[in-house]
Amino acid sequence: MPYIPPARGAKAKKRHVPDPIKTNGNQAAEELRVLLERVERVDEEINGLQDDRKDIFAEAKGRGWSDKAMREILKIRKQKKEEFQENAALLEVYMQSLGMI
Repeated sequence: MPYIPPARGAKAKKRHVPDPIKTNGNQAAEELRVLLERVERVDEEINGLQDDRKDIFAEAKGRGWSDKAMREILKIRKQKKEEFQENAALLEVYMQSLGMI
């Protein structure tokens, strides 16, 4: 049974809102299938890129580089210069107050 929105007010007319899947039949189902397949392809690409990223870090580690340090540098490079400087200054103040430097 199609959805009919509730009447509002004394003179409100009942409106019939067609179900898009039933009115378009296979067209709507086909559109949905295509959209889902696109999402699945993107997910596959993301998984492939994540595997590539793991391989790069494994290669770097094999060459003697610290993957932990590399990840930290990547985080820093994503920050704005001012944000990084502020965080570094705050970290230094905290470390001095704890007697760590």
